[in-house]
Amino acid sequence: MLLDWRGACASRSHTVQSIRAPTPPPSTGPGGIHRGVPAPTATPPPPAHTTSTFIFCISSFLGLLDQQEQQQKRTTNSSNTSNTTPHTTGSTAGGGRMESPSAGGRRRGNSRINAEDQALDQIAKEAEARLAARRQARAEAREIRMRELERQQKELEQTADRVFDLQQQSIGLSEPATALVATTPRSSRILAQNAVTRGSALSSRRNSEDSLEEEARSLRDLRHELKEVEERFRKAMIANAQLDNERSSLNYQIQLLKDKLEEVEESHSQLQREYREKCRDREALKRNNDKLSEELKLVQGQLQERDALIEQHGLVIVTVENEDGTDAHRALVTADNAQLLKSVPGSLDVRLKKFAAEKQELQTELQSLQQQLNDIKSKGRRYTSMNGSLVDDDYEDAQREANKLITEYKYKLQKAEQEIANLQASLARSETQVIRYKSTAEAAEKAESDLKIERRKLQREPIITQYWDECHCQ
Repeated sequence: MLLDWRGACASRSHTVQSIRAPTPPPSTGPGGIHRGVPAPTATPPPPAHTTSTFIFCISSFLGLLDQQEQQQKRTTNSSNTSNTTPHTTGSTAGGGRMESPSAGGRRRGNSRINAEDQALDQIAKEAEARLAARRQARAEAREIRMRELERQQKELEQTADRVFDLQQQSIGLSEPATALVATTPRSSRILAQNAVTRGSALSSRRNSEDSLEEEARSLRDLRHELKEVEERFRKAMIANAQLDNERSSLNYQIQLLKDKLEEVEESHSQLQREYREKCRDREALKRNNDKLSEELKLVQGQLQERDALIEQHGLVIVTVENEDGTDAHRALVTADNAQLLKSVPGSLDVRLKKFAAEKQELQTELQSLQQQLNDIKSKGRRYTSMNGSLVDDDYEDAQREANKLITEYKYKLQKAEQEIANLQASLARSETQVIRYKSTAEAAEKAESDLKIERRKLQREPIITQYWDECHCQ
């Protein structure tokens, strides 16, 4: 295959060289007189011959490679068919023997798998061999192309040097003749006499010199054009390499952007799921908020009813504290009892102790007064028995005063007992109410804290929704 390709390249280069070969100068007649049409100059070949040669060689090489690949494919297909036919025949032959043991079937299966593996290995080896041959052929084609370029470059340089030498020789022959004409007038006369005889020779020489100059000029132009073509080809190869590098970098950037797009899509889907969950949570919190607001309205209505009932029955809410001033709670008492409790500072227990102490003092004072009254009565009896009716009026006055004091003290005692009973009843009632109100207050405080938390969440919710909307818009 490579020999065929080299032969094609050689024939192509031979045709190019035949095109480039200059035409010989026309024959001159006797006496040096030019006869016929002047000798045409060698037309320079277009600069596209070199590139066309390369393209033709590469296309022929690629065509031969395709033919070789097709031939190898045919051989592999034929080998595959030949490998598969014994398996099928073996399977058909084995199908008639159903009474064979399972070990034979396993051996047949293993042999079939081994044959398939061998066929696949053979195909892989052939593919590797084809790839190696293709690489080697490409390397050889590259070397041949470089050799062809070097050979053409050398030929062009040699032709240019040859033309330059001929031109220098022609210039050297013309310079001595002009020097002789300028220095010696005798030589000028001799040349004038011999001008007729040498006219034809000079004209033929001039024609040959003109043809050589034109050929040299055409070769120089061809050389410059070839250099321009080579420079363009080199620039095109560099541009192709740069474009290939840019394409690979752009492909890499595209892959990176695809990965980033996938990550962004995953994050977007994750954010959408989180947004849906947040929306569900917000709906649940909104329902809880509505429920708590209804409960708050109900509690506020109950508190208003309580205040109305307290005002209707003429009761007053009094704050009750412990001895150490902690755990203050409220109690319901009458207005009189409230004034009485206000007259004594301290907690409810301290006030009750003071009232009990006053009651005890009043009872002791009452007993002492009764004892004094009894003593006065006994003394009065003795005195009346001694003085007769002289002191009846004084005795009656003293007795009235004593009775008056006794009634006053009894009234105070009854009033104190009544107040104590009222205070005890109000204390028990207030304790029950305090327990009930304490539970309601705790529930209300808890609801209030929940409402505050819910309000904070709802205040943050527009910011979150705005952020999600901005994310979706972006």
